[in-house]
Amino acid sequence: MTQLIDSQSRPAWHEPHADIRTDAYVLLAALLNDTPSGDLIDIIQHLRWSANLPERTQEALARINRACSTCPVDSIAEEFHRLFVGLGSGEMIPYGSWYREKMIQSAPLAALRSDLGRLGIVRKSDTFESEDHAAALCEIMALLSNPENEIPESEQAAFFESHIASWMPEFFKELQAVKNAEFYRTVGEFGSCFLEGESEYLQEVRIS
Repeated sequence: MTQLIDSQSRPAWHEPHADIRTDAYVLLAALLNDTPSGDLIDIIQHLRWSANLPERTQEALARINRACSTCPVDSIAEEFHRLFVGLGSGEMIPYGSWYREKMIQSAPLAALRSDLGRLGIVRKSDTFESEDHAAALCEIMALLSNPENEIPESEQAAFFESHIASWMPEFFKELQAVKNAEFYRTVGEFGSCFLEGESEYLQEVRIS
């Protein structure tokens, strides 16, 4: 049986995390989808969030801030292409099906598409990546977490557990360990810290 938690018992970082959820997913989606533009790098360099967030999240964001100021845009673009461009030729394979079954476009993607259909989320016609790409899933969570869309947090939690918590923490952990990728290692660290907080946040939405 689902039980809602009394808001007074929630930790101090709960509300600040709720405030940054959509922005954090948008940020990760942008960094994993394509080569970051100079404008995006400039925005991230000056990005600041609430001091009430968990210390690990604040420190991870600060490291991305510093990386944006020390890594040339061309170097960041080179890292992106080396890590993500070309199925099988990039160092990372950012697909849920791969992490869960070591196959591309397998059963996890079919289950994801079923849930997206139920939620009324349609793939863009000009999109080349499958829906279980890390960037696509971050875009979807940005939609689900946006308060304007009024998606129940219990629905968000179910989607997160099924399609993100099942593999993306491992993806970000591996991204932190890649060699010669100064900028994207910080992205991996931020992704790990944010998803850890997101998991804790959504677990509080419902307790079985």
